[in-house]
Amino acid sequence: MIYDNVELYNVQEMLGDEQGGGHLLTRVPDALRVQLNHLARQYALQTAGCEIRFNLEGDTAKIRLQSPEGPALVEIYQGSFFTGWRVVSSEPTEIVVERLPASDLRTSVSQRTLQPFDPELTRVLLPWSAATRLLGIDGPLALPRPGQTPPRKYLAYGSSITQGYTGICPTDPYAQRTAYHLGVDLINLGFAGGAHLEPAMADYIADRGDWDFATLEMGINLIRGITTEEFARRVQYFVPTIARRHDDKWIFCLDLFTCGIDFEGDPRITEFREVVRETVRSLGLPRLVHISGADLLLAPAGLTYDLIHPARSGMEEIASNLTKRMADKLRAGDEQGTEGLAAHVAA
Repeated sequence: MIYDNVELYNVQEMLGDEQGGGHLLTRVPDALRVQLNHLARQYALQTAGCEIRFNLEGDTAKIRLQSPEGPALVEIYQGSFFTGWRVVSSEPTEIVVERLPASDLRTSVSQRTLQPFDPELTRVLLPWSAATRLLGIDGPLALPRPGQTPPRKYLAYGSSITQGYTGICPTDPYAQRTAYHLGVDLINLGFAGGAHLEPAMADYIADRGDWDFATLEMGINLIRGITTEEFARRVQYFVPTIARRHDDKWIFCLDLFTCGIDFEGDPRITEFREVVRETVRSLGLPRLVHISGADLLLAPAGLTYDLIHPARSGMEEIASNLTKRMADKLRAGDEQGTEGLAAHVAA
């Protein structure tokens, strides 16, 4: 989305705030958001994977933000290179971005190592865990230019785990880490507690033409609340709706990551995983792949105390294993597969 002379990446709409100035940012169109379950409606306003991107044409820019839910962390990058972090509070917070001294070495390193982001591009990564109110942006700015961002986009749908729950920084979620390892841009559609596989969400993802490959994380938000039969009904609409519209793209269907339910003796976790596996198998689409979450997060030590959400180490384990599985497919027999993939992903 374009706002003045900046790109609001992964933002679909700005919502007027009835309580005061500024705009809340939503990751899905508001007409869709209000159709979803109450948790997805709420967490679509949290800015996981959202960025303010621009080229700084003067010495400084000032960005005014507010986090209605309390303090949240923002990271600032020049291209692929981290430059600092700021805390956005419940009071209006001004973030000053200053032009870095010119560096031929930084430019050379970026080009020689095929970094996915141009080092001249300023990226302000918004909190994954809070709604963000944009109050204003001042300074001599220009929109991102063609070629300054990765050519390929990865869409990740899922639960709080995909959104990034238990992370601290915007770059902590496994989806963000996977995008980093692959050298691609991320569209984060993770909704804490809200991955209910609604038909409206399936239709929306199917209708979007701006992603090149996707992961669909399914099950953890539904296993305590619905039967296996109802889960199967939802999966059997959700997956085919997206996959048949995009049968030329790699789509990776993830079931439940290793969690405490694996140790409770509840047969539904095996049943839910089998639903995802069998749905993928029955469709017979060559670029539709099932990956068990139990093969991505291998040890319970990667979990937090609730035995559901991965700790930071668990997030990185998921990202590392997922990157390997995805990179193999994206390369194999795919003329476009290696375009835009990070040079440092192991062959």
